[in-house]
Amino acid sequence: MSEFSFLVQYLPVIAAFFTGIAGPLLVTYLRHKLSMRKNLELARRRRDFNLTIDTQQKINKTLNEVQQKFSLDRIWIAQFHNGGNFYPGNKCMKKLSVTFELTKPGISTDILKLQNLLVSFFSDVLQKMNNEQLGYVVETSQEAENNAFKSFWINRGVLRSYLFPVVCLEGGFIAVLGVDYVNRDETLPDTVYRELELEARLLSGYVAAVSVEKT
Repeated sequence: MSEFSFLVQYLPVIAAFFTGIAGPLLVTYLRHKLSMRKNLELARRRRDFNLTIDTQQKINKTLNEVQQKFSLDRIWIAQFHNGGNFYPGNKCMKKLSVTFELTKPGISTDILKLQNLLVSFFSDVLQKMNNEQLGYVVETSQEAENNAFKSFWINRGVLRSYLFPVVCLEGGFIAVLGVDYVNRDETLPDTVYRELELEARLLSGYVAAVSVEKT
């Protein structure tokens, strides 16, 4: 008997095997693998979500402790992004949005108003902060070369604002830690200023951890 004749003779048996036994087993196996992959992906997303929430809570806790310790009117963090994703570095820094904010009683919250701010509007100040890796003080009571920049703070009732660069371990300028004095003309003592500089460095790891929006 030739191999072809043998194949023709047992073809129905082979077909029956695959359609009746092997086929369903293969389908079941593939479904199981897909289900496992889906469950692993869901578990990963839940884990990432919980880690992000945990990190955000740590940032809020730190800001709350600092705000209360020094009786600050408003303390906030603004992060750089490209309009959608936040980046832990200097890539595509087109916009700036406030992502964390704590205020003392009686001080309004600005976080919802300060979204998608154009980096170009703050370019002079941000460039100085990035190059020197030092804080910057906005004095609204003094004359300014850029009246539009000064008006931005005055229109929010800010008399003086302190800005500190948040720099990640890789050296990227990823965010700004800000402190606003609202409706009271006070200055930060040097000791508090230095402590806020330190807080900006300590917060960099947490901020970098929530900087990348995974897609």
